[in-house]
Amino acid sequence: MMRLRTFTMALLCGGVTFLTVSCENEMEQMDMKATSSQNKVSLATGHDKFALKLPTDAGPISENLRNAIVGEAVAPSECYNTQFVAVQRKYAAPLVADPIAFGNYSLYTQVNQLYSIYFDRGEQYFGVEGEYTQLVNKRERELAKFWNMPNEITVNGQHGATLDNREAIADVFENFGVGVTSREQAYAIADEFLADNAKSPLLPESPYFSLDGFATSYDQLIVIGDGLVQMVSESGVEADIVWTGILAHEWAHQIQFKNSGKWYPNGGAASDPSEDTRYTELEADFLAAYYMTHKRGATYNSKRVEQFFNLFFQIGDCGFASPGHHGTPAQRMAAAQLGFGLADSAQKQGHIMSIEEAHQYFVANVGKIVTPATVYVP
Repeated sequence: MMRLRTFTMALLCGGVTFLTVSCENEMEQMDMKATSSQNKVSLATGHDKFALKLPTDAGPISENLRNAIVGEAVAPSECYNTQFVAVQRKYAAPLVADPIAFGNYSLYTQVNQLYSIYFDRGEQYFGVEGEYTQLVNKRERELAKFWNMPNEITVNGQHGATLDNREAIADVFENFGVGVTSREQAYAIADEFLADNAKSPLLPESPYFSLDGFATSYDQLIVIGDGLVQMVSESGVEADIVWTGILAHEWAHQIQFKNSGKWYPNGGAASDPSEDTRYTELEADFLAAYYMTHKRGATYNSKRVEQFFNLFFQIGDCGFASPGHHGTPAQRMAAAQLGFGLADSAQKQGHIMSIEEAHQYFVANVGKIVTPATVYVP
């Protein structure tokens, strides 16, 4: 087996848990959490040969948008639910109704995450058919230049098709499979994946199997899944804005990783540690919006501003009591508006603030974003 560097698995152990829906009768008992006190996941059969032993070492990692978007956004609350909730439910209902797809959900998502982080270092494509590859490559070059971070960040696409790829599945199990000691054993497991795929119309076609969106300090990597973009796009946001916005947001997390010791020595919100996640997420929205609006960034014009704001509105969540609360839809939109206004009103349109200057501007203005007036109620 190859020797692999380890990194924090807050994403892969706890972060993959994502969905408890309470909206329709048949979904009230739905719980698609990957539960394991032993840090192990397996197929619905429970056989040890399908189990994965996951790395557990420490290191900074961003939220996984799978959790932030799908988990808290669909939870009952007094927060305004966005159109994205309806899209989630549209794809969740048939997934719950398919015992093969539902039973294999946790392991399949783990395998896709592990592959996208550890093994997928070939030429990347974005979109099911690679239709957004040119756009994402362009944005990646722009962001590297905009924030003066040349050759620092790696961006990977995540695809449902990976879970129909015998070599990719075998890569994961050869290195992380419990009790797997040979490539031949890994191939045998991969063949069982493919057999299950043939039995279910949702494996691995459902967008839920490529719903990831996160940044990790491991190889300074960003991963964006086709399913995530598809589902956000179906909520009414143009796909190019979704790709640009998510990439810019996760790039902002990489900036935060790079400056965490200086910016957050006592956590993101030193006065209230429970608000750390919201603070850093709103700053990531702000930094993303600044780049997206700037004349030397993505240069979105006024005709696309409504779409631009709508992206950040759609990915808000209503989990006020959750330690992973990212901010309400209105607060996330307000953070985007703050970044938009900063870029749009600049006297010197060609001037790009330094990373440090942008951070200090956010610190000085974050109070305007999280006031009670920005919280939607029925």
